Amino acid sequence: MTTLEKAKKLKELYLNGDEVVRLMQFIGYEFDKRGFTSIRAERTPSVRVRKDGLIKDFGSGWSGDIFDLLQEYHSMSFKEAVEYIQKALNVNF
Repeated sequence: MTTLEKAKKLKELYLNGDEVVRLMQFIGYEFDKRGFTSIRAERTPSVRVRKDGLIKDFGSGWSGDIFDLLQEYHSMSFKEAVEYIQKALNVNF
């Protein structure tokens, strides 16, 4: 199975909005009571996770999935990001 196929399967089976929030909290992001967090230096948190797992930064216009977040803000390759999520979820395929 290719890395892209693994990512698609992870999204399909596991990565809904609630799980993405849990993964982001595991990474170290803190969400306020409204469900917002920050992924960059800003005074007011402007990042929200949709029910389908898409992450949207309303302040900068950036959006993507958890793999994009790990690549953009944590300097991982796509393969590293997929492997990281697999390990965090304890899933191997």
